[in-house]
Amino acid sequence: MENPIIISGEARTFDVLKTVLKLAYPVILSNLLYTIESAFSIILVSGISSTAVAAVGYSASMLWFIYSFMALSYTGTSVLVAQRKGARKDPSPAFVWGLLISFLIALPLTFWGTDLVAMLMLSFGASDQVVSLAKKYLDPIFMFITVGFITNTVYAAYNGYGDTKTPFKVALLMNITNILTAYLLIYGRFGMPALGVYGAGLGVAISEVVGLLVYVILYLFYRKPFEVSFRFDLSELKEFLRIGTPTAFERGITSLSFNIFVGFLASFGDKVLAAHQVGLRVESVSFMIGFGFMVASTVISGQNWGAGNYQGLDKAVSVIAHTTAFTMGLLALPMLMFPSYLSMIFTKDPEVIKYASYYLMLVALSQPQMAYASIYSGALKGMGKTALTMWINILSFWLFRIVPSYLLLPVFKSPLVPWIFMSVEMTLRSLLFHSVYKRVMKAYL
Repeated sequence: MENPIIISGEARTFDVLKTVLKLAYPVILSNLLYTIESAFSIILVSGISSTAVAAVGYSASMLWFIYSFMALSYTGTSVLVAQRKGARKDPSPAFVWGLLISFLIALPLTFWGTDLVAMLMLSFGASDQVVSLAKKYLDPIFMFITVGFITNTVYAAYNGYGDTKTPFKVALLMNITNILTAYLLIYGRFGMPALGVYGAGLGVAISEVVGLLVYVILYLFYRKPFEVSFRFDLSELKEFLRIGTPTAFERGITSLSFNIFVGFLASFGDKVLAAHQVGLRVESVSFMIGFGFMVASTVISGQNWGAGNYQGLDKAVSVIAHTTAFTMGLLALPMLMFPSYLSMIFTKDPEVIKYASYYLMLVALSQPQMAYASIYSGALKGMGKTALTMWINILSFWLFRIVPSYLLLPVFKSPLVPWIFMSVEMTLRSLLFHSVYKRVMKAYL
């Protein structure tokens, strides 16, 4: 077994930062590739209609709810693999349970996933035209959803073990596959059938199959991420569920809450809904960088927690938090200064550009706060405190975003209302996470 990533409490900030960047940059690049992939999907279908943009964008948002079920296996696997490596124990039991649980959760979604998402979209206010196109996009994705869940669990095992470079290389291949197949199938290039939004969804499905095949080859020939003893340890299952279940519940509630929030915007019509999706795609560059640092925070936190090295854990989390806030703050400047030009990358519709610009200017103000919330949340998860992160995320979203928007929208009938409270809520959430993290660490330092 490779040595765990142990951070000295007396380590220089520069040395900690080098370790963090070594872990984070492959994840950042992987997620930037995903951002490019999502952006290409929006750009490609924008040639069909603004309704197609809304359908694909809203489908992607709704898939975050579906992927919340995957959070049980992903979080349980990544956290326990990290903790067991830090304690120099065999990480196999966590990985094996993760694979089995991900398969069992995904299997029913293969048959009922599209109808579930379509029902939710209609309930949240999407138009019949948007839902009809969304179903075409989602059908091939759900046909291979078990592949996607299992691939994500393998990805979690790599990250928890501290190998973030291999998943980046796999993600690169998956993204290239997705973009090429979507390009060929949406408009029927080079003799391929023109499948419209169905072709965009098929590109996602094919890329997941390619990713899993590569991971299987890596294990068969190179025993990556580690040698696995395929045994089911029931004592490990209890710990797996204790850590993974709160995150899955949190992601499910948060995703549904987010789509209720998007439903507020859908009530203003397809143009505003499309603008929100465009704004999310632009913002995702900053978010995905923050996510990469969050993964590093979880991995380092988990391995140092497993080793009982609390001072080193706290030192690393502090460096990661400030670095991420600075980086995301810099990335917020173009969103604040050039929102229209950034929006034009995804659409030529002047009304969509106008509303997307409002979104970007507002969300730019909360990027550093999002950074702090993400890093302290990731650290707490690495420590196994997933119930705390669950309650903070759910209560913050509802108390500071959903409820105020719901109460004020009848008075101020503008999409600016939910977008303003989105930034306010993220600021308050970051303060909550900072306070809770410091309180938890105080008991160990």
